[in-house]
Amino acid sequence: ADIARPIYKAPPAGVLPVTYDWTGFYIGGHVGYGWAKKDWTDSFGLFNASSNPNGFLGGGQAGFNYQIGQFVLGAEGDFSWTGINGGTNVVGIVPPPGGSFNTNVNWTSTLTGRLGFAFDRWLVYGKGGVAWANDKFSTNVYTFPGTVDLTDTRIGWTAGAGVEYAFAPSWSAKLEYNFMDFGDKAYSFAPGRSTDIDQQIHAVKFGINYKFGFPGAA
Repeated sequence: ADIARPIYKAPPAGVLPVTYDWTGFYIGGHVGYGWAKKDWTDSFGLFNASSNPNGFLGGGQAGFNYQIGQFVLGAEGDFSWTGINGGTNVVGIVPPPGGSFNTNVNWTSTLTGRLGFAFDRWLVYGKGGVAWANDKFSTNVYTFPGTVDLTDTRIGWTAGAGVEYAFAPSWSAKLEYNFMDFGDKAYSFAPGRSTDIDQQIHAVKFGINYKFGFPGAA
């Protein structure tokens, strides 16, 4: 007698395959917290001040993963609106007899490559690439009692690491840390004077991703 061929069916919607496949395009959102280090140095050597702005952030990300065995290669871009704000007071500057420097980080963005190692539904990864930050700097040191504001978008580099878990066929959650370094740049708040601002930004993000297409077995 003929033996009927078995019929293979895709797993029903909402059920993860036995071995998860990370390959595919994805899009998602994130929230988190950021803190920064800003060093202000006068070109004439009159002062050297530091501030530590901090605050919450939120935004979105999109990217692509390709899995080879347990290795996962990918690329990702993200954008975060931030409330990373803060400043410092400087005493003993003439004029004026004291002053302040303040920074508002309006947004940050990164474009990175990712390399990860998958343990079925778990993915541990590192990332690195290019970073941008849009800052508003303000001070009254050179124009007391008035304040001078400057807004600039700076470019630097970033590196980070994270862990991601696929909790549904197309959905995953991640927790990651990013370090962004923008180096040193001179700004002129008054004619004939310049201030060097060195800055780094740290960010911890919790995100949710949606992967397009149903993930089959790896």
